[in-house]
Amino acid sequence: MSIPFNNRGLVAIPVLLVALLMAFSGVRYAYLDLVFTAADTELSFWGRENYHPTEAAISRTGRALDLLLAQLPNHPDYLARQAYFLSWRGFFSSDIQTRKDLNARALATQQQAMRQRPAYRQGWVEVVEYASRATGGAQALADAQARLRDLQPPKN
Repeated sequence: MSIPFNNRGLVAIPVLLVALLMAFSGVRYAYLDLVFTAADTELSFWGRENYHPTEAAISRTGRALDLLLAQLPNHPDYLARQAYFLSWRGFFSSDIQTRKDLNARALATQQQAMRQRPAYRQGWVEVVEYASRATGGAQALADAQARLRDLQPPKN
């Protein structure tokens, strides 16, 4: 039995709407990937040889990370890059209190990322690094080191 032409048009409308929603979602994620790649590329140069980011680069990278986290606040890669960004900002700061605050925020942000993927070994290495620089990070350091021990491959 064939569907009369009028009803086929009605069936096509929801299918078309779903296709449009999927296309919009795909464009959104492609845009977020481009923003992430730009921020990640900039961050990859921080600490290399004599590279010191300009204020404009720091600001642009911070805005990009803020945009990413506003869209997907629990994305572990976005959180990890935000922690890295905060840690480097602390490193570049000449004010001790600002440095302490940024190191504490970097640690908290990396720990938030690790709640999203607790078996990611490299992320725990970063927690160890950030905890070693954060005031009051002793417990986080101990917890991260315990996680790293737990994640060691078994010796045969």
